[in-house]
Amino acid sequence: MRLLACDLDGTLLGPGGAGLATAKEVVDYCRVRGVHFTIATGRVFGAVERYLSHLEIADPVITNGGAMVAALGREPLMEKPIDPKTAASIARELRREGLPFYLIVGKHMVTEWSGPDTAQYSASLSFDIRVVPSVSTLGIAPTQVAVRVPPGDAAAYVRVFRSLWSPRITVLHSLPHLIELQAEGVSKAGGLEFLAGTLGVAREEVLAVGDSLNDLDMLAWAGHSACVGNAHPEVAARVEVVAQAQFAEGILEILKKTI
Repeated sequence: MRLLACDLDGTLLGPGGAGLATAKEVVDYCRVRGVHFTIATGRVFGAVERYLSHLEIADPVITNGGAMVAALGREPLMEKPIDPKTAASIARELRREGLPFYLIVGKHMVTEWSGPDTAQYSASLSFDIRVVPSVSTLGIAPTQVAVRVPPGDAAAYVRVFRSLWSPRITVLHSLPHLIELQAEGVSKAGGLEFLAGTLGVAREEVLAVGDSLNDLDMLAWAGHSACVGNAHPEVAARVEVVAQAQFAEGILEILKKTI
C-alpha cells in the first residue's frame, strides 16, 4: 500500500470535527511508513484547509466532490467546473423550486440565500459562505452546486434533477438533506485516479476508506477498500475490511491489519 485515501466527515472525523487527535495519529502512522495520505471529501477546499494545516498533510487532497485536487498553499493540480450556461440554468430552476443552493467556486462558496439555512450550513462547515444578491450576475463556472432539500423529498428531487440535467450533470445524494450537482464524470473516484497517477501510485497500491454512499465509487476504484464501524450498511457490504471502531479509531484499526 502506497496511498491511503480517506473520506473526511464521518470517516476521519466524527460529528462536529471530533477526533482530530486520533486523525493525527492516522496521518503520522502513514508518514512513518512512507505511505501517502490524502483526504477525499465533498467539502469545498477552503473548508478543509484548517484540517490540512493541523494534520500537517502536505500531499494534494481531493475536494469539491472530486472536482478539485490541490495541496495547501498551492494552485490546484486539477479542477473540473460546470459550464457557466448550465450553471445559470441550474440556478434558475433551483430558485424557482425555492431550494437553498450554494455554488462552490474554486476554494470558496457563494450563495444568494441568506438566513437560517445558510447560517446552519456555514456553521456545520466552520466556513464562511459569501452571500450575494444573485449568483447569476457573477457569470461563474462552479465545480459543484450543493442543494439543501427536505430529507423526505430528497429521492424525488434526485429523480427530477437527473431528468433535467443528465448526462451533462452528475447528481449525487450525499447526505439526507444534501444533493450535489457536478460536471459529467466528476467523482471522488475520478479525483483519486488523477491523484494516484500524479503520485506515480498504481491502483493496486491504493487503500480507500469511507462510510457513506457517496464513497462507493472511490471504494470500488481503489485496489483495496475498507470502512469504519459507523458506515452505512450498503458500504459495509461492499468493502474488503470493516472496522469495529468508529471514525479515526476505525481507520487505525484498519491500518494495523493492512499496512
